[in-house]
Amino acid sequence: MSRAAGLAIGAVLALAAACQAPPQPDTASSLPAPPQARYVQVVSHPDDDILFMNPDLAAGLRAGRPTIGIYLTAGENNVAEPARYSAERQEGSRASYAQMAGKPNDWKRSTIPVGQGRVAELNTLRAAPDVKLVFLNLPENANARGGEHGLTRLVQDRDGSVIVNTTVPVGAAVQHSQPYDRQAVVDALTTLLDRFQPTVVRLQDDQPDVRYQAHWGESHNHPDHVAGAVLAEEALAAHRPDASPPTVLTYRDYNVADAPSGLSEQDKRTTREAFAAYSAHDVLAHGGIYQKWSDRSAYRWPRRGRWAAQDPSGGVQAFSVRAGGLVHWTRTAEGTWGGPQQHPVPGPVRPQVSLLGDGRERLTLVVQSEDGAHLFVKRQDGRGTWPRRWQLLDTPGGADPSQTGPPAGTVDSDGRVVLALKNAAGGVSIRREAAPGSLRWLPWTDLGGADVQDGLSVVPGRGGAVHAFAVTREQVLHWEVPRDGAARGEVVPIGAASPAGAPVAGRGRDGLLRLLVRTDRGGELVECALTPRGRWIGRGALPGPGGIGAPVLADPGPHGGAGLVRIARDAAGTVHVAERAGAGGSWTDLGGAVTDHPAAVTEPDGGITLVGLGAHGELVTNTGAQGPAGLTFGGWHPAVTASPDSAEQAGWPHGGVDVRRIRPAPGESHGTDAITPADPATPEALP
Repeated sequence: MSRAAGLAIGAVLALAAACQAPPQPDTASSLPAPPQARYVQVVSHPDDDILFMNPDLAAGLRAGRPTIGIYLTAGENNVAEPARYSAERQEGSRASYAQMAGKPNDWKRSTIPVGQGRVAELNTLRAAPDVKLVFLNLPENANARGGEHGLTRLVQDRDGSVIVNTTVPVGAAVQHSQPYDRQAVVDALTTLLDRFQPTVVRLQDDQPDVRYQAHWGESHNHPDHVAGAVLAEEALAAHRPDASPPTVLTYRDYNVADAPSGLSEQDKRTTREAFAAYSAHDVLAHGGIYQKWSDRSAYRWPRRGRWAAQDPSGGVQAFSVRAGGLVHWTRTAEGTWGGPQQHPVPGPVRPQVSLLGDGRERLTLVVQSEDGAHLFVKRQDGRGTWPRRWQLLDTPGGADPSQTGPPAGTVDSDGRVVLALKNAAGGVSIRREAAPGSLRWLPWTDLGGADVQDGLSVVPGRGGAVHAFAVTREQVLHWEVPRDGAARGEVVPIGAASPAGAPVAGRGRDGLLRLLVRTDRGGELVECALTPRGRWIGRGALPGPGGIGAPVLADPGPHGGAGLVRIARDAAGTVHVAERAGAGGSWTDLGGAVTDHPAAVTEPDGGITLVGLGAHGELVTNTGAQGPAGLTFGGWHPAVTASPDSAEQAGWPHGGVDVRRIRPAPGESHGTDAITPADPATPEALP
């Protein structure tokens, strides 16, 4: 921001303050100190969190979890009375949050400072003071009076020359308009994040799938959703957490209407009821599209279940992405956990981590750059330690690398790593190591496919072959990719249902390759098996436990049963386990509250240890021991118990990660000294 622009903004703020004294603000000293676990969602409009972040949002509020909603715009649209319409939408948000929390719709309305002399409206639910709403009231995209495309113009501005003025809703606690440039918005969000110290942050999608919502032009989404997510991510990069950086969950927005729904009937009712409480105050929030949105929900970049694994030493490695950076825990062969420790990455990365290996070979770690253009790869050395340097792999060529999906991978029967992902064209590409352990790579091979959704599964076959699975909005696709020669593709027969989530595949000791996929029949999970002769058999089903995202399949090892264990998480974060599908199959409720998808580690005795992230960012585990009746789990426990002193001695300020050392500020570079470019091997170079 130029000095002249800063003086102008300061003068306007001073004049507004002189003309009207705002209500007494709730200062940091008068607000209660945040508890250990706290959820914050940053959204652009008053109904975005209700429509696109449920059923997770409602489940957390019902459980009494401290939750703060931060709204960037006033949502005033371009109606005749924008101040009145904005006030009505904000009343809808208050009514919906009270309904989801099961409390009377009675709020304390005050203000909260957001830096540089600005204040925002703060609403606190009287019967549940840990539930709060913050309204910045920036102009909505369609507000012609306030200057159309306000958030988009701020995001595109780099010199501070664009200034937008807030809307003043009828009856607002802040009764004067305030000017904002781009940096002021980021500073305001950073101030709020620093104040509330969230352990989980929910954001909207800043990389929407360009195959859908074409009527929104280049945005393929509401422009405020995309721009708001960009500004929130910049604030997260500048946020100073007291402990570990928050876990970030990103949700798809308008384009969920273009995909089958994987929600259970109960989860649909939850969102419908929450939205009904809101829409009673919003005269424009009616029509079939709103029910499509409320009946669907999806993470943009889920973590899935490959982020913890056993290594050859008998220990366990676990990695998690926090605010674009990577943290690392280890468990010794004796069972003692340590961490988290910072694991530097060359740049911000997407949340999904792939740890490839089955405990017999050194583990290979794969993460993807935030822009989708690169994979970062490294392998444990002979002592089981991780080298400092990463290998950089380009993802398959495409006009827009952000449309590349997250990688899946496995180690084939020859010991070579195989990676697969949805390419930018919407098909599937696969890449294989040239020789076991070499980290030299054959070129990407396009397997074909169209309308492929994010989230693949790859498992080893016989004789160096691998099996790759993907879903479209109508079918489950399967390719058998031999060591040499052409891949063979087919459609997997899952019945009349449509897939509504990523496929998950695994092989049990009975020799059958099992596939598990969530469907549009109320979130029901369909399972079928592929025999060694290539025939699909035994289609069965399990009612979905609720929530969103893909399940996890775990091998109980040689001392367990012949089949695979199914693991899923509901909207409240509760983990459920089933040892059978089809007739006689049922879920066992393990309790707990983990964010996103747990990982499963097979123990030498046939037990299974589930690894998850708790709501306040700690690593939690739950071990199931084999018994006459199957697996019996002992309950969730923190994996690591460490004093603040020991954490600080390990280089973690206040027991957490200094996120500023993980993720650079906007415009700052990580450098390339930790990257080794990969030279693709040619077929002639194979031994």
